[in-house]
Amino acid sequence: MFRKLLFALLTLVLSSSLAACASPQTPTSPATEAAQEEMTAFRVAMVFPGAVNDKSWNQAGFTGLERIKNELGVETAYLEQVPSTDWEESLRTFASQGFSLVLGHGDQFSEPSKKVALEFPDTKFVVVNGAYTAPNLASIALFDEQVSFLAGVVAAKMSQSGKVGYIGGLEIPPVIRNGKGFEQGAKYVNPDILVSLTYLGDFNDAAKGKEAALAMAENGVDVIFYYVDNAMLGIQEAAKGSNVKLIGCIFDQYEMAPELILTSAIQDISTAIFEVAKTAKEGKFDGKAYLYGLDSGAIALAPFRENVPADVVEFVNQVQQDIISGKLTIERMSQ
Repeated sequence: MFRKLLFALLTLVLSSSLAACASPQTPTSPATEAAQEEMTAFRVAMVFPGAVNDKSWNQAGFTGLERIKNELGVETAYLEQVPSTDWEESLRTFASQGFSLVLGHGDQFSEPSKKVALEFPDTKFVVVNGAYTAPNLASIALFDEQVSFLAGVVAAKMSQSGKVGYIGGLEIPPVIRNGKGFEQGAKYVNPDILVSLTYLGDFNDAAKGKEAALAMAENGVDVIFYYVDNAMLGIQEAAKGSNVKLIGCIFDQYEMAPELILTSAIQDISTAIFEVAKTAKEGKFDGKAYLYGLDSGAIALAPFRENVPADVVEFVNQVQQDIISGKLTIERMSQ
């Protein structure tokens, strides 16, 4: 009996000693908690090749980022006018800072994102008009050819010379797709129409835009569809003195040149960006290509004004309905 009691007392003493020697739990400081919350909170960053107030491609993307911030209530950050030499490092910096979702605004970011996504498997990456997908890399794209096809229809119906033109920025897949879609639409109306395609090698060089538009006008082109950013200012300047009508891009650009703009090929990429970010925040992100067409409302022609007669409007609207219904099929171009 005595031996059993002694053993019990020794056990109790040993247990108490071990408990006394154990390291106490250090309380987490407010600064540490804040840092941990910052790393785990859903945060979104975006890298832009141009200015976010360009009234074109970059501004459309920035509008999407602002919607993410305001409607999803999350922290956002961005870099604008980032030169090509810094694209990869900009994406890497945001990923290393713990941002949950990092977006590159344009096909230019396809290769850099493909590389950086491998380095940060827990970070979600999205490239607008991107060329690649992976488990943590998605692309957002609009069915450019559908709306640019309609732009081509408008151009062909409005041309008096039988010559129309397209001016694009960099010769990259989305810009090429818009040009090809435009050409198809014009030839759908008039198989014999002459379509001039020019790529500036730059989205923002207004001087190059003006030079290209003047060259087309001298060759008899009387309707030009452009897919550029600030270079559109040069194109518009050239058109004013050349009896050339224009079809804008991304936004409704009628107010910029009411006497010149027939319509604009609106590409509401902001909605597409917002929807993919919302999906990611809800934990439903999928490394795939998200594609939005005329039926989604993300792409459309801007309202027609006094520059386009009613019979042309009626014809274009019917073509649009034929595309949406599937009666008229527009092929998606390969990357």
